Amino acid sequence: MKNTGLGTLLRAIHKVLLRWGAVATCAAPMLWAPVAAHAAAGTAPGGGLFGQSRPAGTGGVTAIDGAAGGGIVPWALIAGYGGPGQVGFTASYTHASTADFNANGYGVAAGIDNRVEISLTQQNFDLGNTGPYIATTLLNAPADGGVGQPLQNNAAINQDIIGVKVRVFGNALSQGTWMPQVAVGAQYHHNEDGALMNALGAKASGASFYLALTKVWLKGLLGHVTLLDFTLDATRANDNGLFGFEGPTDASSYHYEPEVSAGVFLDPHVVVGGEYRAMPQNELAVGPVVSQSSAWKDVFMAYIPNKSVSLTLAYAMLGHVAGIPNSNGLYTSVTASF
Repeated sequence: MKNTGLGTLLRAIHKVLLRWGAVATCAAPMLWAPVAAHAAAGTAPGGGLFGQSRPAGTGGVTAIDGAAGGGIVPWALIAGYGGPGQVGFTASYTHASTADFNANGYGVAAGIDNRVEISLTQQNFDLGNTGPYIATTLLNAPADGGVGQPLQNNAAINQDIIGVKVRVFGNALSQGTWMPQVAVGAQYHHNEDGALMNALGAKASGASFYLALTKVWLKGLLGHVTLLDFTLDATRANDNGLFGFEGPTDASSYHYEPEVSAGVFLDPHVVVGGEYRAMPQNELAVGPVVSQSSAWKDVFMAYIPNKSVSLTLAYAMLGHVAGIPNSNGLYTSVTASF
């Protein structure tokens, strides 16, 4: 979906984020007040300031962009297991591998007062043996791509992502109501390969905004705990920012893309499900072959033995990536919570 203006959704998200703007930049005094008050009064449940009062699984796992959620979709849940008056932290590692590409992600996140999440992630996207192909065939350039950095075998694209998420209202675990947990978020991506982004006609940096709704039914599908999430992303990113933002003909256009996750707990420690994440179709300077992107999909199984760690194994279907079709493969992730 495409819109030439920010639109009603983006303005609403922006308004909420402005209200909580200090959270992202200079929020320490603002956020620490309720946390410190709980700690001083001894009322922070589940082990004090750095306790974990929320049930296992309620922090989700870590999405590829560093937010708490599924593997490829951010949810409305807040990272870690800290409740009111508590601070929780996570550290994560993610690896995805297809026949042509390898991707690694390293991230940390903090959840404050079960209200605000701040995350930082670095992604490394290994082009495998496709570097020379992209340079010579798609960019019509010599092996160095004309971009000042060799696109040889195992050349990599790196990007950093800073994210902030605010739970606006609702509790995903509340029963007897269809009201979901609702959160808004923003992510700023910076691609370290600016010369390559210029060759693609894309910007190296950009921001995305999203609205997430997450609901858990304790007696859902066939009596099992069931989770549903719907997220609407307002973005200009090409393949989640790996190939920059926008294009020569899409300089001021946000695209509104739906994202969906569903999961069923087979027992208190094992959840299986699937996800769908639509991608924008920005036209890059190198033509439609590289420009073509596909919706990302996965089927996953997550193992959450306790509140300290979660393990996720998925089969990811990324479709067209950098002109290479059928970019499908295994996705693994581990998240430590403390």
